Amino acid sequence: MKSTIDSICRLIASGALVLPFAAHAAEPAAVPVPAPRSVAESAPVTVSAMQPQSVVAALESLGHEAQLVADSSGDPLVKADIGGWRTQVVFYDCNEITHEGCQSLQFNASFVPDRPFDAQKAAAFVRDNRFGAVSVGEDKSVNMTWDVVTGEGIKPSVFALVVKSFGLALDTIGSEAFTPGRAPQLASAASR
Repeated sequence: MKSTIDSICRLIASGALVLPFAAHAAEPAAVPVPAPRSVAESAPVTVSAMQPQSVVAALESLGHEAQLVADSSGDPLVKADIGGWRTQVVFYDCNEITHEGCQSLQFNASFVPDRPFDAQKAAAFVRDNRFGAVSVGEDKSVNMTWDVVTGEGIKPSVFALVVKSFGLALDTIGSEAFTPGRAPQLASAASR
């Protein structure tokens, strides 16, 4: 063992072991350049009603406009544009005093159609869309909701699927409720 250490020390002293390191050290150091963040990378690690800003960030990472406000009771509320539909994300199961610790979300869109859309069409929609609910008001307004329990958080990919499904469901109703090419209009805020 001593002879091996002596041999290594002689090599170091002679410069034989320094040359490879010196040659490497003489090369300019590579400066890491961060790659542009993709949409997926800008999404939060989890999306949770407990963290309202994570909902906004996830919607924005999917290319949707989103604004965090408070509803009339003080709970968080996100106003969003999802696929051309003006919608709201309502927060539920929040602490009544602090308005924090929310456990679930409800995507909501309410509009007045320009073509007849009745309870029978709403029932047909509900039969085909497991997570959605639709109601038709006395004023003929249509309200569609889509509930999601997030608890401490769901993966952004799951949240993206929820948003996509909600948007497709709105498009389905839109094809029944609106003349082609007519933009949907928000009729009223979500009522609790």
